[in-house]
Amino acid sequence: METYMDLKMKPSYTSIDNLPEEVLTEMFIRLPVKYILRCICVQKSWYNLIKTPLFITLHFNRQKVTTHNHLKLLFFRQNHTHELSVRFDDVNCQEYCTVRDIIPNLHDPSLYYAYVWYAVSYGLICASNVVHHGDDEGYNRNIYLWNPLIQKYKTLPDSPLPSRLHDMVDSWEALAFGFVPEVNDYFVVHIYKPHLPDNHHSVIIGVYSLNTNSWKKKNQDKCHMHLSNMHDTVFVNGAAFWLGLRGYTHIAMCFDTKTEILREIMLPEWISREIGDNRVIHPFGQSLAYFVDNYENCFDMGVLKGDPINEYSWEKKMSVCTKKSVKPGVLGLRNNGEPLVTQLGLVFKNRPVPYDFHKLISYSLDSLEENEFVESWYHWNDFSYTEKIVAPPFHITPFVESLVFLDID
Repeated sequence: METYMDLKMKPSYTSIDNLPEEVLTEMFIRLPVKYILRCICVQKSWYNLIKTPLFITLHFNRQKVTTHNHLKLLFFRQNHTHELSVRFDDVNCQEYCTVRDIIPNLHDPSLYYAYVWYAVSYGLICASNVVHHGDDEGYNRNIYLWNPLIQKYKTLPDSPLPSRLHDMVDSWEALAFGFVPEVNDYFVVHIYKPHLPDNHHSVIIGVYSLNTNSWKKKNQDKCHMHLSNMHDTVFVNGAAFWLGLRGYTHIAMCFDTKTEILREIMLPEWISREIGDNRVIHPFGQSLAYFVDNYENCFDMGVLKGDPINEYSWEKKMSVCTKKSVKPGVLGLRNNGEPLVTQLGLVFKNRPVPYDFHKLISYSLDSLEENEFVESWYHWNDFSYTEKIVAPPFHITPFVESLVFLDID
């Protein structure tokens, strides 16, 4: 038991200003990013503490460890107006914070919304025009990393891969972006398939590391994919995945940043959909989810098992059909892995909006039951640009906060 003298000898802290940095650090790393941004405006000593690389790393590491107990957030991109928002992953889906335009205040005439490729991973967004305008003179090939919560970005060094400008026949290129927790680093993968008459299966791969701020390049000769879906990319467990075609066969291509192995993966045989049906991939925890939907309000979901060293296989996770006016194209997955689709009705200009026709619905992985997620997404954005809404309105992905780039002036 402490005596009076023991208590008297203890340091007294008359205010929070007198707390040692170790205590302040333990307090601040538990706060969400938007509250930390308020704290740096309170006093200079807090600003100096929070902007240090050590604090940024400590806060980020805590986010990775406590994500299951921390804020569950979803990143929304409106597919037509390209408006961005971060929202809570709950039944109300209230906006967590406002996100401004992609790469704010960046005077880059080539970076038009309609042509921006982007990917989200652990609080950062990778955005570029490379895959859309590698063939146009007037457009640069910059690749940007952007933290939307703190509104700071970094322009990457130029990719070592050549431009498609003079090599457009039977060529393609694609990007991927993601975070690898094992090495605490962000990677950008840039892959380019040139037109080589004497070698139809050669690709060039560039891998950028944020930790080293540098690229490395390698060639591989076992790529039979002749067409890549540049928009549809997933980065999980250190590996980048793309969908594409080999002849008339849909396949997936994978490049693992840890083993530097490039391989192609056959898609599951148990999916019996027509050739014209929609196919998308989304992150599913530390794996990959593959969805095929048709126009009869049905979709199938498979999850990839295995790794680039051993053989991959597919596990059928669900097959869902509904008689409701549901657009089955999967918009994304919630933090618990439930796929999200939209219940959609026709919307015409200058007419009242029937809110019950514009719900977001998630499907339970176990029971396949519909979970009412959002009663109406229609009022979130301005949809007056079109006579009617007949396509999925959003791309949705789980979002983890980060203070990365806060120390950039």
